[in-house]
Amino acid sequence: MRIKTHFIILCLAVSILFVGCSNSSRPIRDEFFTLHDMLGREVQLPDHIERIVGLRAGALRLLVYMDAGNLIAGIEEVEKQGIRPYTLAHPELMELPSIGPSMGGDAELICKVNPNVIFISYTTASDADALQKKTGIPVVAIECPEMGTALDTLYSSFRLIGEILHKKSRADSLISYIENSISGLNTRTLPAENKKKQKVYVGGVPYSGIHGINSTQPYFPPFMFVNANNVASSIDSRLISHVKGTYIDKEQILLWDPDVLFIDLSGWELVKQELSENSPLFNLRAVKNDCIHLLLPYNNYAINYELVLINSWYAGKALYPENFSDIDIHKKAVEILHAFFGEIPNEDIQLMINGLGPSSQNNF
Repeated sequence: MRIKTHFIILCLAVSILFVGCSNSSRPIRDEFFTLHDMLGREVQLPDHIERIVGLRAGALRLLVYMDAGNLIAGIEEVEKQGIRPYTLAHPELMELPSIGPSMGGDAELICKVNPNVIFISYTTASDADALQKKTGIPVVAIECPEMGTALDTLYSSFRLIGEILHKKSRADSLISYIENSISGLNTRTLPAENKKKQKVYVGGVPYSGIHGINSTQPYFPPFMFVNANNVASSIDSRLISHVKGTYIDKEQILLWDPDVLFIDLSGWELVKQELSENSPLFNLRAVKNDCIHLLLPYNNYAINYELVLINSWYAGKALYPENFSDIDIHKKAVEILHAFFGEIPNEDIQLMINGLGPSSQNNF
């Protein structure tokens, strides 16, 4: 009897141990569970998810950030065009089936790759409901907002994806990295607020294509994170569009006469022409003093948040070199890219950050 009793106790102990391990690694849920997406829609989802797709600008990027690239079943045709950090980091995505054109794909092609869940950005509740009804697949709305003004919304999207795909720890670690990076920038540049600030301006910001110097960003995250004096921040908020862009009269740029110009690389060729000797803009203080810096094109089918951080560290070092003397921008860029994508071949890193730096290195 004693042996039998001991055996039963041992079995119970082992059983409890395994249950405890299971609970610690993954929450126990029913076969289906319900949650609210970023639009407040109630969506019923399967607990076990093997295949997903991301629709519209930025959705695929967020899924890759969340280490869910191995679950992607197909991508929009636009994702196979051009170079973006997340497709360079995961070239296998380019071999996946097409699920239709940009900004929504095609319902029939989406069904053909048989995803368990559809993640979609830049949508409305009615459009998401319509797609869900048409495909019979759960549709989850996520958001890819501006980094300078809506970080909490971005973090909520990370957490939502993490909850659905059992990747809570990934969401937490990514949010923590971003927060620490921004905090580090603020700590290094806040003391500079007591000094006379240089006036700065960013031009050439892309919105659905390339633009010249008059395309700007009043709430430019790199300037916000390093406490820079962005002359365009005084613009009436009613004239600012996160989607369509913000455009300034060139005469206004002359009136602002910034000390330092930052130009998005995507618009650099246009801007070079606008700053030529026969242009009034040639007389800008920043041009005369050769204080022009090129930034990575961060706005490509929505925001590449990792490039925003790289641009921020570069802007900090350019504006406050003494405060960033210990920072090697190339090494910092590699660190940021690894935090978002994991290990990346060095040649791909060079492609991602090529051109970042003073304009003088780009034959101005």
